[in-house]
Amino acid sequence: MFGSCLLWKTMFVLSLAVLLADFTKIRTFAGRSECKSTTIDDVNGFLKKFSKCMPEIIAKGEKASINFLAWTLQETLDVLRPVQEQFCKQLPPCPRPAAPKNGGLVCVTIDNTQYCKPMCNKGYDFQFLRSSRLYEECGNATGFSWTTQLVGEEALAVCSPSEVAISGAKSAYFPSNSTCVHTVAFPEAQAEQLNIFLRELAERGVDGSSRDPGADCVTCGY
Repeated sequence: MFGSCLLWKTMFVLSLAVLLADFTKIRTFAGRSECKSTTIDDVNGFLKKFSKCMPEIIAKGEKASINFLAWTLQETLDVLRPVQEQFCKQLPPCPRPAAPKNGGLVCVTIDNTQYCKPMCNKGYDFQFLRSSRLYEECGNATGFSWTTQLVGEEALAVCSPSEVAISGAKSAYFPSNSTCVHTVAFPEAQAEQLNIFLRELAERGVDGSSRDPGADCVTCGY
C-alpha cells in the first residue's frame, strides 16, 4: 500500500525544482528517459536530503514559484490518490467506503464481511454520537450495503473540528502525536491500529480465524 507520507514526499520532490529554480523564467521538467530510470526510492532519498531545510527553501520562494508549487502539488495528489486506493483490496460487491476528511478508516475483511472503523485526527470529533458504534460493516448480512448513519452508502462518518473528542470510543481517534497520514506512512503504526481493531472485533464476538490479511487496510480522507 502506498503510504500517504510517500504521497506527500513524492509531491514535494516533484515540485522541489520549482523552489530551486525560477519557474517564471525557466519551466524545466524531467525528460522521458529520466522518468523511466528514476524510482520512488530515488525520490524519497532526494527529499530526505532537503527535508530539514524545506521550510527555509519555501520561505525564499517568490510568488510565482509558490503558486506553481501549489498547482504542482494538487496535480500530483489527483494522480496519486486513486493509485493509493488500488492497494486496498475491496470486498465485492460492497461499494468502496469513503474515509472521512481529517481522519480515516481502519478496515479488515472476515468471513466475506468487511468491517471498517472510522477514526478522527486530533482536533476533530465525529458529527454524530458513536461511542457504542465502533465500526460499520458490509456483507451478506447487510445485503452488501454499508451500515451507516449518513445518507448514501459510501460515507461512513464525518470528522468535524472540535476541541474535545467525546462522540466516539476512546480508540476511535488517532494518537495526539500522529494523524491518519502519519499512521499509514509507517508500517508499524499501521499494524498497531489494525491489531487494536482486530482485538476489538474479537471482544464483540467476531471470529477472525477466516480473516483475509490481504484486505487489511488503513485509508485517509482528503
